[in-house]
Amino acid sequence: MFYLDEDQLTLTHYCDAGNRPRMIGTVSPDGNTVEFEFLDLDGSNEHGHMHHVVFTFIDEDHHTEEWTYMMPGDNPARVRVELQRTNAETEPSGT
Repeated sequence: MFYLDEDQLTLTHYCDAGNRPRMIGTVSPDGNTVEFEFLDLDGSNEHGHMHHVVFTFIDEDHHTEEWTYMMPGDNPARVRVELQRTNAETEPSGT
């Protein structure tokens, strides 16, 4: 969930690990990248927590997400996702 907390862009991640890390966002000067840095954690850290994410907007139909999950013992696990909007009118209906 992204929201403005007064004038600060904030992200709360409602995690399957049973916690809710909050991160503070910074927008790049060109507006194409938003980077979120860990602020604090509500809930248990027994199984780790999301710690960092970067969203890069390539165009109106494409963006990437680079997530860092901090495992127990402060061991980072990273994943990069490339996402593309699809046109529902050209997609098979599945029926």
